[in-house]
Amino acid sequence: MKKLMLVLSVIGMVALSARSYAGEVDVLLGKLVDKGVLTASEAQEIRTETHDEVAKQDKQKEEDYKKVAKDTLPDWVKNIKLSGDFRNRYQWDKMKSATTKTYEENRDRIRARLGIDTALIEDFKVGVGIATGVTTNGKSNNITLGGNSPKGIVLDYAYGQYIPSWTAPVKTTFTAGRFKNPFWEPVNAYVDPDIKLDGAALQWSYDINPEANVFLNYGFLYLGDSFPKSKDPLENIIQPGVNWKISDNVKVKSTVDFWLSEVKGMTAVTGSPLTNSLGVLPDQNAKTGDVAYLNNYNVVLPKLEVGFTGPYFGFNPGFPYFSVFGEYADNLSASVDHQGWLAGCKIGNETIADKYQWQLLYDYRFTEKDAFMDIYTDDDFYGGKLPSAGNEVAFNFGLSKNSWVQLKYFYTWNTTKVVSATDDGSKLPGQTIMADWNIKF
Repeated sequence: MKKLMLVLSVIGMVALSARSYAGEVDVLLGKLVDKGVLTASEAQEIRTETHDEVAKQDKQKEEDYKKVAKDTLPDWVKNIKLSGDFRNRYQWDKMKSATTKTYEENRDRIRARLGIDTALIEDFKVGVGIATGVTTNGKSNNITLGGNSPKGIVLDYAYGQYIPSWTAPVKTTFTAGRFKNPFWEPVNAYVDPDIKLDGAALQWSYDINPEANVFLNYGFLYLGDSFPKSKDPLENIIQPGVNWKISDNVKVKSTVDFWLSEVKGMTAVTGSPLTNSLGVLPDQNAKTGDVAYLNNYNVVLPKLEVGFTGPYFGFNPGFPYFSVFGEYADNLSASVDHQGWLAGCKIGNETIADKYQWQLLYDYRFTEKDAFMDIYTDDDFYGGKLPSAGNEVAFNFGLSKNSWVQLKYFYTWNTTKVVSATDDGSKLPGQTIMADWNIKF
């Protein structure tokens, strides 16, 4: 009986003080065993019960803290979503230009982006993102390392978004401010992947059935200040499309875009590489020293991608996905140099979402001088300059769920010969190799 009372006393003491004095309890139990009051197995049983009780109390305390935080924090704080990525790139370029015969360049470059998105109230969201970059180039968030100098951070995007629930079953999204490109492309050829758009966008999406979806994207964009001041360069973009899973092995995605830009006679948009048709037009632009667009850019741009999931018609070649894709651009407002197209294919995994997944891509592109506005075109392909043509090969390999490497090779050239006092009348070919390490969260 005396032994039982001592054991109960120890248990009571443990229940009251084990949280703060767990070490002292172990010492006490050891002494009780030494004096023969408790057996070693009885002491171990009490010790195990003590640890279990402490763990239970800790878990309850954590849940209590979470409940208090959930009940007291405002909704917009609870709904914050943090995302971002980092990329380290080695880049090698070998180019021929009209002013220097050839040049070769090696660079170590980084890109870092951080975004915060949150739902403020029902159906409303707001997002803000910062990134490495400079304010003079909207096509790139790359920063070249070296020089022992600080690197720049810019406002990458800032938007408000309304997703009304009352439009169901049609999903509607209205976005205003500076935002990521909502218009679909099979590859980022005519719109660089780093570009953010200024203005407003409206998106509709409707599921006809579990296998078919139709959508319509619309954008009203502000391209910046221009001269004359009486008019600003604006753009309307309309993109109707369909996403259709024809069978378990075949799916199709297709759109027909209309990029409608009334910019003729206005000074070139800030950030343009100035490779569209430009001139001193009208007369007042001669006073500013700026060049103006000689054409509008009312472009029809159909796009198509057809994807196949293995096995392919009873044959399994060893990769899970294969697709072919293409685009064709025609600027209806220009009479010459107004067409462009690309064609390509992908094999491997459809996306890189985990380790050991891989994807190999190839495409060929041809774009005349006024087929599309050069403020948008892919900055990695011939520096985003027009006219251009060439090849892209890219290989992606997953290292983990949120990390992968990418190798890219471009062989590109000007589609017309360039003749100057220092050039030999070639098409100014260029080569680029990029080796990227990507991490996202």
